[in-house]
Amino acid sequence: MQEMQFYMPVPLHCESGCVLAYSHKLAQLGGSCLIVTGRTGARASGALDDVQTALQLQGIEYTVFDEIEENPLVSTCHRAGRAARELGAEFIVAIGGGSALDAGKAVAVYAANSDLGGEEIYDLDWPLPALPCALVPTTAGTSSELDQTAVLTIDALGVKKSVGRADMFPALALVDAKYTYSLPYRATVSTAVDAFSHCAESYFAQNADTISRMFALQGSALLWPSLTILAGLSPFIGPEQIDTTLRDDISAGCTLAGFSLGRCGTCFPHPLGYLLTEGYAIPHGSATGVFLPAFLQRARRYERGLFDRFLEVVGAPSLAALSATLQKLCPVQVKMDPQQIEDYRPRLQNVKNFARTPGGYTDSDALDLLRQLFL
Repeated sequence: MQEMQFYMPVPLHCESGCVLAYSHKLAQLGGSCLIVTGRTGARASGALDDVQTALQLQGIEYTVFDEIEENPLVSTCHRAGRAARELGAEFIVAIGGGSALDAGKAVAVYAANSDLGGEEIYDLDWPLPALPCALVPTTAGTSSELDQTAVLTIDALGVKKSVGRADMFPALALVDAKYTYSLPYRATVSTAVDAFSHCAESYFAQNADTISRMFALQGSALLWPSLTILAGLSPFIGPEQIDTTLRDDISAGCTLAGFSLGRCGTCFPHPLGYLLTEGYAIPHGSATGVFLPAFLQRARRYERGLFDRFLEVVGAPSLAALSATLQKLCPVQVKMDPQQIEDYRPRLQNVKNFARTPGGYTDSDALDLLRQLFL
């Protein structure tokens, strides 16, 4: 018989006006909260105003912590956790893109565990469960609102590292595509590529099954046509010139990707993408997209049946067409020297994402790809 597994404990409401419509579910989490955001996105999107209105409707006390940076630092999350604890917050609301949402999950851990040091979160042995966390995304890319993982940046190293435990699953996810309508073109592209990467990587992952692939294909069917449209637009257009129906499709595709991602995880493009984000300040989705053509080429080599089905569903005529569109959306001007590439080897050993990659993947494979792309 076919083996299938699925577990996704996050209550999800993905619809227009959901923040106000389900404000009573926020009240079920507690009587006071810390709102965790970045400096601009939550306000610009209108999401912060809606969340504050929802909390006021329910008589919930709140304080805003708006200091989360892109690729959030462990120290910032630790500081926010202390602030939540000092305020007596009973739950966390995180609003924003992947950085703010990931930070919110980490803040919930630190808030509940006063003796937990910053990097000790990676030991996964904190004694008290994380506070409940409600997540409201303002981008459509990471699907962070549907999983238990937070990707944080270790201050001293400048290196991104993920952490996840079952009590970090959000207690509530409220997804309204209108919060993405103010995203600039380049941010829209980067986050949409990230969502498509989640679909592609989890679809071909060696631990995927019928259920997870169903979600990945449905997400890809929405995301790839959207990406081809974005590739045909000028990168200098304003946010209001991107069709809202297109944004709605990207948001829905991102949500579907989250179901597959949470079940399977990602393959080699994600950890390699971190190198470009950390060293060259390339946004996460675009950095991951740089490695997608090579990943899809490998998928065709080792999983030809699955690859042909993938092409059929997304409506792309060939691998070459997929690659050309991705390269147009994710141009990169990066040069590395041979020693720099070799210095990455220790970090690229025993990477769990590599084990999920079709045909397997090693640190030597990764270094060969870096040489091919960046020497």
